[in-house]
Amino acid sequence: MMSRVPAGVLGLRLRRARTLQGLSVRDVASRASLSKTSVVRLEQGHDVHPLTVVKVCAVLGLHLAGITGSQAAGDAAATAHHKADDRWYDMTDFGAGPLGGVERPLTPAERKSCAEGGTAVALLLLKSRLTTGRLLPTVLELYSASPTRSHAGEEFVYVLCGKLTLCIEGVVHTLSEGEAMTFWSEEEHSYAPAPDSPTMPVQVLSVRIDEKRSRPRRSTSKPL
Repeated sequence: MMSRVPAGVLGLRLRRARTLQGLSVRDVASRASLSKTSVVRLEQGHDVHPLTVVKVCAVLGLHLAGITGSQAAGDAAATAHHKADDRWYDMTDFGAGPLGGVERPLTPAERKSCAEGGTAVALLLLKSRLTTGRLLPTVLELYSASPTRSHAGEEFVYVLCGKLTLCIEGVVHTLSEGEAMTFWSEEEHSYAPAPDSPTMPVQVLSVRIDEKRSRPRRSTSKPL
């Protein structure tokens, strides 16, 4: 089974599974009755005894067939978002369900109608997100200024069309189409179409870290 994937890929899969469970190398080595060196060599893609792989998989609760197959730990290696997957939401009232109350993509005219009804920022949650991944990609469609918001982590924004003003802790940054910015998203920030935006609405790709997934589980062992 272990010949199905290169040793480097297998090591990275096991490392990803370990970090997602909030375990240190010391934790895994102790529970598997292995040396830390053995676990490190495995994760770095070096040749190790097959029993080392079996022991580490047992500690992580992984099936060897799964970790060496086309999907690792039930997590597809890649995932895509297709146009038919489009579902738009009100960024400030995501829990209300898709805009317009329909489970289908909305036309630009329909989204504009929602904006006229009070939706300042329409949000498209892209499905191109790994099951156990940390990146949360969305598209923001801005008809007017968003409320000020703050959330842990980092955020990357790229202007797809129009001209954006991004206010971070009271400092206004202006980005034109094709320009980007990364910032610490726990700082209070808001988005708005620039007064001289050549197109309306303004569309922005936003990619942020899902802090819920990135926060490691507390370990009871001493740090390395």
